[in-house]
Amino acid sequence: MDFKEILMHYSNSLVQSEIAFFCKEKWIGLHCEAINKNEKKKILIRYFKSGKPLQITQPLDVKNLILSFSRLRPRTIYATANVYKQLNKNGALEYSNLKACMPTWDIDNTIERWDATLQTILELISMLESNGVKKSFFIKFSGRGAHIHIHPYAISSELQAKYNPLSLAWSIVEYIREKTAEKIAEIALKFKAESLSVDNEIDIQRLFVAPLSIHREIPKVSVCLNPNKLENFNPFEDANLNRFKHFESWKNYVIGEADELALKAYNYIGGYPYFKTKNKRRKHPPLDKQILKLIQLNSEKQAPLKINKRII
Repeated sequence: MDFKEILMHYSNSLVQSEIAFFCKEKWIGLHCEAINKNEKKKILIRYFKSGKPLQITQPLDVKNLILSFSRLRPRTIYATANVYKQLNKNGALEYSNLKACMPTWDIDNTIERWDATLQTILELISMLESNGVKKSFFIKFSGRGAHIHIHPYAISSELQAKYNPLSLAWSIVEYIREKTAEKIAEIALKFKAESLSVDNEIDIQRLFVAPLSIHREIPKVSVCLNPNKLENFNPFEDANLNRFKHFESWKNYVIGEADELALKAYNYIGGYPYFKTKNKRRKHPPLDKQILKLIQLNSEKQAPLKINKRII
């Protein structure tokens, strides 16, 4: 893509304000078109030349950041799921430095099978709403699939102070994944969507593309979708540069709306499993391990296998 076209996109005031809102108090990543010759892959910038983690604090920072690294041709803007108390040269990756975290479901699929992605979105939303989260989530087209985010402050500051924000976010995503796994498998079979998966990628450094950022490979924009008009979205026509349709009310949320779900998920799942320190252990094994155990028991009994659905 021509860099002038990229720069023109990030000069749009709506694009700048939407990206700045999403990136507030988060650690930024700039994916560039320039190639790292040693690693033979596109460059991802995470730091200013001073060594300080990249940040966007106001809308004009978006264009200025693109211009300051123009020789590397920045194209895609990402931000962490985590919100930080402070971002400086030291301590960015400390768990104690986390202020909040944004639960996110990464729906991976091909754009040609958007019908399966849409049904998956509806299934996940239905599960969120049945758990009390009705006004604090938003849906974002990711270029091929979609992301569903819960606003980081839909979990109250009191709860995030009592438990680690990363733990709460990871548990929520994992809990909903488990509760919808069978439905998602049915959708994959029904729509012959072999690439369909719903992933939990929450970790200490995970980046997600910002709303209205350009996709890193294809000429699409990561627009947010109106949850009440999902069927109207056409991924082939409504996410093109200069002609995108974007739902600007994605920023709405209710403080504490996700608290009940967060506690339920934390007590069921047991928190983020990759902390260096001892952590609360989950009470129930992951769904895939439960099914493998069932398969093993069936085999030992030489009984007919009862499970015939593909598990994602």
